[in-house]
Amino acid sequence: MALVLLAADHHGAALPDIERLSVGAETLPPAVTGPGGADGAVVLATCNRIELYLDTPDPAATLDLARSALAEASGVDGAEVDHLTGSLVGDEVVQHLFEVACGLDAMIVGEREIVGQVRRSLEHARAAGTTTPVLEDVVQRASRASRKVAVDTDLAAAGRSVVAVALDLAAARGACQDCLRTETNWFGLGGPLDLPRSSWAGKRVVVVGTGAYAGATVAALRRRECRDIAVWSTSGRAAGFAAAEGVRAAGDLGEEIAAADLVVTCRGTGTVVVDADTVRAAVRARRERGVTDPVVIIDLALRKDVAEDVAAEPGVVVIDLETVQAHAPAATDGQVQRAQEIVAEEVRAVVDRHAERQMDQVVVAVRSRIGVALEEELARLPMAGPIPAEDAARALRRLASRLAHGPTVAARAAGRQGRGGEFIHALDMVTGIDASAPAGVPVAATLEPGAAAVGADVPTRHTQKDHP
Repeated sequence: MALVLLAADHHGAALPDIERLSVGAETLPPAVTGPGGADGAVVLATCNRIELYLDTPDPAATLDLARSALAEASGVDGAEVDHLTGSLVGDEVVQHLFEVACGLDAMIVGEREIVGQVRRSLEHARAAGTTTPVLEDVVQRASRASRKVAVDTDLAAAGRSVVAVALDLAAARGACQDCLRTETNWFGLGGPLDLPRSSWAGKRVVVVGTGAYAGATVAALRRRECRDIAVWSTSGRAAGFAAAEGVRAAGDLGEEIAAADLVVTCRGTGTVVVDADTVRAAVRARRERGVTDPVVIIDLALRKDVAEDVAAEPGVVVIDLETVQAHAPAATDGQVQRAQEIVAEEVRAVVDRHAERQMDQVVVAVRSRIGVALEEELARLPMAGPIPAEDAARALRRLASRLAHGPTVAARAAGRQGRGGEFIHALDMVTGIDASAPAGVPVAATLEPGAAAVGADVPTRHTQKDHP
């Protein structure tokens, strides 16, 4: 078996392209597993990546199948799928997954939200019946490595995440009313911004959605001292989410937007929930109350919740994932290096473990052969009563002779073929026996006193019996 990865992420594909590829992602594991396909599949789809982890006996054929399945599920042309995606095989897949789970491959280096998404991807695969022991082990160990990075470095302590950066960008934008945005360029800068941690104390925020990102948004807002948080949803889950999170369930969305200092959307269903008409009405209502601050909207959905033309409306600011990507602050080099060291250690342990497990069939075969020989010798002994020492010794000698017979024949064959050195090296590797005895020394001379040469007839050894 081998691990294979087919992926598109923010490093090599634009977010709109990842959005297109992510359509129908939940159908991929069943499509690539089964007869002629992979033994197992786990799909990880987030705001900036679509990744398909596969456990397969045939990496090349499975990758071809995965590309075809991705094209069919997403509706993206096969040639474009080939262009947008990349692949990894074997140990590199393990390395990549650990870096992803630990936040080192994230759009915001060090973010902690991704590890929860990795865990949920495994849960979904379990529900679909597409996991394997290898996938289970690798994903779970990647999750544990993430916890170790969180404990041993300060990356997590900084509260780095897509949500956190978006909130800080929104606060900075709100404090700079005359700043202009050109595409994803704010403040006249084209790269990362060193933003202070924002405070949302005394502000009113409405969150659209009730999923994992909604929970992360509420948590991030509370860390920034926000206490007036409402949640709105079309799914009917707003009341339950509000009760669980200690926030209030919102009523009319338009009224909530008009009254809010910030709107955060994170549904990601591919259906627009905030359109230009709704926002225009909110802006008018705010001006009637004498509020001149813009309507600030954070759209955290890969498949946009906010209509594209909303950002062009006067009095409206939209912060989307492209904005976050363009201005994400860099992580501290020292902390990243320590996290990379942890990942390297954990990956090496997993790779070594899997390499060892590939020899399981050899271990089973050796133990089985020894077990059969042992059982046959035991069957020769009396079934009841005490066993004379002479009989026990004879049985043990026969067992030793049988176990040594195969290697003895192989050793002599290796000598005839001029491969004696290879055999000696292999014997040392398998048994730890240093067989490099000086040339010309008889085999019997290397044995303990009283022992017989391998393959020789075993003489009867007279011993004092334990019974008369």
